[in-house]
Amino acid sequence: MVALPENVMALINNPQNVKILSTASADGQPHAIVCGSIVAVAADKLVVGEVLMKKSSANLQANPKAAIDVVAGMEAYEVVLANPVRITEGPALDQMNENLAAIGLRAGALWMFDVAEVYNESANPAAGSKIA
Repeated sequence: MVALPENVMALINNPQNVKILSTASADGQPHAIVCGSIVAVAADKLVVGEVLMKKSSANLQANPKAAIDVVAGMEAYEVVLANPVRITEGPALDQMNENLAAIGLRAGALWMFDVAEVYNESANPAAGSKIA
């Protein structure tokens, strides 16, 4: 596993930025959703609150492959995820729900991932390059 560069971690943790979670079904059918509950809890760990994401959750249970994109203007990154673990209780989920309560949402579970790879997807000549 790898560590997120500081600037990518900051973009992920900024609630104003667009974050997209991409998963795939067992037979490889892709599915992508805008997902504001994505948080980098450490340089090598991301969590996603399971809020209104029935298909994504089912996909993760059938196929562990997932990635997120984070976008802020012309700056964008793809983070390839690994080793999804679904958490249905405990302090991490409680903290997520405390944060979500401010916008009237609640997570039924929490997905925790390792960071496997990071790619620059910005609108610049480095687009597509692996950075971690």
